[in-house]
Amino acid sequence: MLKKILVSLGIALLIGLSGVQAQTITSETKVDYYLPYPGILPDHPLYWLKMVRDRVQLWLTTDSWQRGEKLLLYADKRLGAGWALVEGNKPDLGITTITKAEKYLEQAVNLAQKLGEGEKEVKFKAKLAKAVKKHEEVLSLIKGKTEGGEKEASQLLEEVEVRVDFGDEEAAVELVQAKTAYEALQAAAKNRGWLLQVKNYDFGQLVEAINGQKNTTGKAWIYFINGQPATQAADKQELKAGDAVEWRYEKPIY
Repeated sequence: MLKKILVSLGIALLIGLSGVQAQTITSETKVDYYLPYPGILPDHPLYWLKMVRDRVQLWLTTDSWQRGEKLLLYADKRLGAGWALVEGNKPDLGITTITKAEKYLEQAVNLAQKLGEGEKEVKFKAKLAKAVKKHEEVLSLIKGKTEGGEKEASQLLEEVEVRVDFGDEEAAVELVQAKTAYEALQAAAKNRGWLLQVKNYDFGQLVEAINGQKNTTGKAWIYFINGQPATQAADKQELKAGDAVEWRYEKPIY
C-alpha cells in the first residue's frame, strides 16, 4: 500500500505540479516543511466530531484557493495522525489514516492545476510541492514499520459526506463510509431509518424512492458529486475520501 501511495505522489509531483519550484527539491534533501499538530487521533472516541467539523468546513468553503489550503491542512494533519498511530503500534489504523491523508493531498494537487497565476495561488502551489515531498519523506520513514500490517486498498472504505434534500425541509447530512454513491445512500438510510426503493436496469440501479418519497413525472431523485450532476448510475459511481454526495428531489432536466 505505501509503495502505491509513494508512486502516486511521485506522479502527482511530476504531472500535477509541473512548472512549480518542486524540481529544486530532491529525494536526498530533508524537506523543510512543517506538519501541523494532528490533534486527537482516530482511535479517540470523539474523533468522529472532528471529522464532521472538517467536512462541514470544507463544504462551506467555495473559494478555490481557500479550499486548496483546507485540503492540504487536512492531508497534513492526517499524515501526522497516521504517523503517530504507526509509532504507537497501531499500523492498520495508521495506514488507513495515511491513505485518507494522501487522497486529500491528491484533491489539493488536482485543484492546484486549475488555479490561476496570482501571487497567492503561486505561493500555494510552491507550498503544495513541498508538502508532496514531505509526505514522500514521512512515508519512506515509516514504510519498514508497517510491512505485514497493511490492509489491501480494496478493503478500505472511503469516508464521504451524504446530503439528502427532500425539498420541503432541512436537508439531512450524514458522514458515512462507502465505495460508491449508492452505498453512501444506503448507509445514510440505515442511520436514519429510511426505506429505499430501487430498480435494476442494464445501466445500473435507479433509486425510485427515499423514505416513501417517490419519483414522479414532475420530480425525481437526482444525485450530485461535489456539486456536479452525476453521469452514471449510483452503484457505478466510485467515491474517494472527502467526496460529497448530494441527493436532491427536484424537477429532472432532460
